[in-house]
Amino acid sequence: PAGKAIARSAAAPLQSRLAVSGRCRIVAVAADADATLRRGNERSVERRFRTMRHHRHEARVLVTNPARSFSSRDESKTARLNRPRMMPRKAALALTPKSREVFKKLIDATGSEGILLKYEISSQHALRMTFKFDLIKDAKEELTGQDEGVSLEVLDDGVTPKPPSESWNDNLPKLYIHHAAFMKVLGGTLDVDFDPGTGNLTPKLFDREGHEMDPNA
Repeated sequence: PAGKAIARSAAAPLQSRLAVSGRCRIVAVAADADATLRRGNERSVERRFRTMRHHRHEARVLVTNPARSFSSRDESKTARLNRPRMMPRKAALALTPKSREVFKKLIDATGSEGILLKYEISSQHALRMTFKFDLIKDAKEELTGQDEGVSLEVLDDGVTPKPPSESWNDNLPKLYIHHAAFMKVLGGTLDVDFDPGTGNLTPKLFDREGHEMDPNA
């Protein structure tokens, strides 16, 4: 029994040392695992950061390139609008004597450089189109190369309208057809209704057969 007691007493420190050693190994393994996890997390975070940076760079490219392409499209559209038309052989629109006289008086009274016939959405009736006139104060700023002028002058006989070949560059005030209205009114005849009380000037357009044009047709 004494020998067993001595053996037990001798084994106790050994067991204690083994337990401590085991705990150290567990702590070491846990620390190593934690370090590995941290390294893995760091690599994962780094990879994620690189991916985010890559995507952000791609996003910048995707946002920037269309802006440049839209800008170039806008510039090309502006260039097309400012490109001068070829001189036509015949005026795009015929004017009645009444409209010619009213336009001249209106231009003289307001000091305008011409009158612009437009085709646009009505400001008085929702979802309706309308013909309207605008006074031109600065032809260089308000007109494009696609807005075609119709002379207000007549030849020496007092009846025949001055053709484009003689009026194209005469620098006289004209009725101009806005490019958005051109195909709608081409070949027609323009008359006006003028209300002296209100000052309203309303376009009246007729097709080749003499029927009044409906801007919403």
